[in-house]
Amino acid sequence: MSKETLKLGKDALEYAIAHDIINWDDVQEKMTAHKRKEILNSHPYKIYQGKDRRWRTYVTDDRYPNHRRMVIKSRKSDLEDAVCEYYESEQTQESNANVTLATFFNEFIEYKKLRVAPTTVSSYVTAWNKYYRDSYIINIPLIELKKIEVDNWVHEMIYEHKMNSHTYTNFTCILNQSLDLAVEKGIIEHNVFTDVKVDRRRVLHPEVKKDDLTQVYTKEEQDELFELAWADFNKGKRRTHTLIPLAVMFMFLTGLRVSEVCALQYDDVHENCANINKFWRPRNNEIVLHTKGSFGSRDVILIPEAVNLIETARTTQEAYDCNSQYIFSMTNEPAYYDGVQRAFKKYCKQMGIVGKSSHKARKTYISTLIDNNININTIRKQVGHMNERTTLKNYCFDRGTPDEVYNKICAALS
Repeated sequence: MSKETLKLGKDALEYAIAHDIINWDDVQEKMTAHKRKEILNSHPYKIYQGKDRRWRTYVTDDRYPNHRRMVIKSRKSDLEDAVCEYYESEQTQESNANVTLATFFNEFIEYKKLRVAPTTVSSYVTAWNKYYRDSYIINIPLIELKKIEVDNWVHEMIYEHKMNSHTYTNFTCILNQSLDLAVEKGIIEHNVFTDVKVDRRRVLHPEVKKDDLTQVYTKEEQDELFELAWADFNKGKRRTHTLIPLAVMFMFLTGLRVSEVCALQYDDVHENCANINKFWRPRNNEIVLHTKGSFGSRDVILIPEAVNLIETARTTQEAYDCNSQYIFSMTNEPAYYDGVQRAFKKYCKQMGIVGKSSHKARKTYISTLIDNNININTIRKQVGHMNERTTLKNYCFDRGTPDEVYNKICAALS
């Protein structure tokens, strides 16, 4: 049968279903009946009624003498149902026997897409490519996975990749949650990873916090970057990206993520605060109507300098007859995500320092508030963290130079 004939048949079937020419329920019922008839016709054992008027047959079962087991039912239809269920179960088991982590991963990802944030799904894909894709473990059928195999492989990966507690957790999420899902779907009976024991203190590498001055901008660096950004803005050469320097400075004053500052609209600003309730996802070219993580929308306090940046953006848009609803955009689209990222690289290069990403501006904002004794719970809410531990563990760095740190400690202990 040609491809054209198949396509015509498919189109005709879709048309018939859409216009109620064919009842889909009737079609499914007939398909089920046809499948049932095929199973019963191929059943190798006789279905018969005994002297007690009950119906009998055999099914293959290696646990019984002669490798067969008798099935008895009061009614013939019930016996036929049992035979069909037996063969369908056999087919399911055969299908399950071929399921591996490699064949199951896409199904796992589709399952997670409905239940976790897109950034989490992206982290699963990254972890898969880094730890799993080229590993032998992913080609072993799940029903054949043994605790000792998984245990050995996990420890091999820990040593190979020098994992600390954080990277180990990211690494094992796929394995653990995939096997949990396989249990729920009836592919396996038990998640063998739950039996694996890792001595975190002895086996995992200690987590070493990165050097402070690689993670934040010093006061001098931030001041110099602001000078460069204002100079860049005042040139006004590229109309489309004129407001990008303002967005860069705004991030230092609010702790917003790039995706959040790009999506920020005038309607989100009320007096001295901005309601952060969405973000821009450039990969899909879409505005996502919730914030990153599970914190939810939040109100971020705007200091006078931040309000001034908003007013400067508005004045600039009016000068160009631009009616954008987005604060840092000269078009009807969100601010240019890649443009903001590139601006940070450009300013660092102009200052002659090692490149510090836009995320370091967020770390700088948090560290600055901590240095100035703002309550940690207030800081947590300002930046949208679920708990203070995240804020202190990952975003708390000393912005002082070595000499400044020395002088502070001397003053504190004198």
